[in-house]
Amino acid sequence: MSKRIAVANALASAFLSGPWTTAGLVERGAEVIGGRTPWLLSVVRSTRRFFPRPPHARFELLAEILATRPALQRACGNPHAPVKILHWVATEPEMGRQPWPVPSLPTQAELTDWLGMTDAQLGWLADARGLERMTPPGQWRRYRYTWIPKRSGGERLLEQPGLDLSRLQRKVLHGILDVIPPHEAAYGFVAGRGVRGFAEPHVGQAVVVRVDLEDFFLSVKPARVWGMFRAAGYPDDVATTLAGLCTTRTPSGVLEQARRAADGEALTARWRLARRLESRHLAQGAPTSPALANLAAYRLDVRLSALASALGARYTRYADDLAFSGGDALARSTGRLLRCVARIVREEGFTVRTEKTRVMRRGRQQRLAGVVVNEHPSVPRADYDRLKAILHLCRTRGPASQNTGSHPEFRAHLLGRVAWVSQLNPTRGARLRAIFEQIAWE
Repeated sequence: MSKRIAVANALASAFLSGPWTTAGLVERGAEVIGGRTPWLLSVVRSTRRFFPRPPHARFELLAEILATRPALQRACGNPHAPVKILHWVATEPEMGRQPWPVPSLPTQAELTDWLGMTDAQLGWLADARGLERMTPPGQWRRYRYTWIPKRSGGERLLEQPGLDLSRLQRKVLHGILDVIPPHEAAYGFVAGRGVRGFAEPHVGQAVVVRVDLEDFFLSVKPARVWGMFRAAGYPDDVATTLAGLCTTRTPSGVLEQARRAADGEALTARWRLARRLESRHLAQGAPTSPALANLAAYRLDVRLSALASALGARYTRYADDLAFSGGDALARSTGRLLRCVARIVREEGFTVRTEKTRVMRRGRQQRLAGVVVNEHPSVPRADYDRLKAILHLCRTRGPASQNTGSHPEFRAHLLGRVAWVSQLNPTRGARLRAIFEQIAWE
């Protein structure tokens, strides 16, 4: 550590240990360096311009700002009057402003106790040094990795945390993230909200527009995750550890296992995917990722809701699916809408999958997340007829005749599909349930 950084850290600790006044900061600063010097007053005044109030939860940022003050830099670089740290004034870490009822964890020790881990275990699982990126397969990897083909082509990487890390992530999810509300336009992965709520505002509109985001979880930068924990009131080092628990870097050996791209467009998409995976990101498979992705998209939701309102439209989001709808005025300005959406999405750190953008006008099927919204929320007729036929054959020929994949929970699978139809269309759901109840399950 350079002398300038050491002095900045000592001053930051002293400044935060008492009243946040010019006289108080100068007095405690003089105690650190052994006397009042002309440059100390300049540093104090500059610091108070940055922080009118004491930044108790931002020790690291305060030290960083102090280290960049020209007066401190000149003093530490003067060989004729070297700056010495004569006394370290300790300060007790404090939580910042807490807009939500999250647990108070002002220190790493309290975080460690709350999570029920040792310092060494927490340090390994938070992976501040990014060792996961270089870890070979075996017990020391924090995640299990599986490449899964997409129906639309390409692959996605499922990153499943190990038992210890998964337990900590669920503790963070239910103890912290669950009490931080997402934007009201967000419907995916939110308790009490679902696909019907996402689709219902767009029923009976002249035009419905669907925009898809590319690699939604992977696009959330670690700085934004850290910022969310900071916004909850946690000090810098605690926020850093929490962000480390919820993000990861994919090992290079896993990236090499991805299927080779077949054409130029697929090659470009694979390159973008690899770049996101090798940087810190939200793992698709971690229990904390959906909630963090929703919170990371809060500002995106704010801006897109405002855009929709300005254009006389409605906006909702289900994970990476963005939906807009409106009357004839919007139908005439969909080009402007899409240009504005692309710009906002880009500025917020996400990417639009242009090949999946759909502009659906009245007179053709308008479909969002598998829900038809032309007149009322409903399952597409083809999907309903297919499920009805499967249930009929299960009743007449037995469930084994339709369970071609030997699904171990085939009954629960069918019951879930019936429940989905019932949620959207109770009349059709009742017909399917009547057939389901006549099936002779073994």
